[in-house]
Amino acid sequence: MNFWFYFILFFFPLLGGTIGLIIQNHKTEQLKLFLAFSGAFLFSITAISIIPEVYGHHTHVNVGYFILAGFFLQIVIDLFSHGVEHGHLHHHKSDKTPYGIFIALSLHAFLEGMAAGSNLFSENIQSSFIFGIALHEIPAAFALITLLKASNVKKKYLYTWLVVYALMTIFGSIASTVALKYIPHLEDYMVYLVALVIGVFLHISTTILFENTDNHKFSRYKLLAIAIGVGVALLSTAIHFH
Repeated sequence: MNFWFYFILFFFPLLGGTIGLIIQNHKTEQLKLFLAFSGAFLFSITAISIIPEVYGHHTHVNVGYFILAGFFLQIVIDLFSHGVEHGHLHHHKSDKTPYGIFIALSLHAFLEGMAAGSNLFSENIQSSFIFGIALHEIPAAFALITLLKASNVKKKYLYTWLVVYALMTIFGSIASTVALKYIPHLEDYMVYLVALVIGVFLHISTTILFENTDNHKFSRYKLLAIAIGVGVALLSTAIHFH
């Protein structure tokens, strides 16, 4: 991956966490609209770009099994992260630092980073893939910082937690790059890792779209946010990024 991809993967979660540090009202309509946009974008690029790309590779095992495994793997991760990666906030005061949530979120981000560093995609699809990861990391980082603040973590340490989390996707990508350099045959199996992450994407995006809906009703603003997300996804796959 190039420098800008690494920058995006680091900057977007850093931005989300910084917003969480600044604002006080965490249950805002604006957050729900952004979640709708990011969920629609993530689902769209997965459906129109990433899934066809994966199925276009010759594999000895049906990649559908790994997509299914990734979907249910995210359910298991949710048991520990409590859905923070798709913006689900449990905002209550506690003196216990949420180490389990942080570890689960970091594992999730690291796995996505490994898929991003797999060198499986053409450049324009890789761009959409990176943006899909980065966009949904904004509400994830936002929710993580909110929970840390509610756990009475000192502000000077919040920045450290945030920077470490923001680096997780980059660490995952570097891990893939190094592994592929020293184990060339591993490239044949990266398609299965990406398929696993597709399952994670499908779970997160659909959960974002439906869980953050009041009384299971879509407001016109949320429908607009979803339409914009789909539109941006279509544009991102049609335009070649350099």
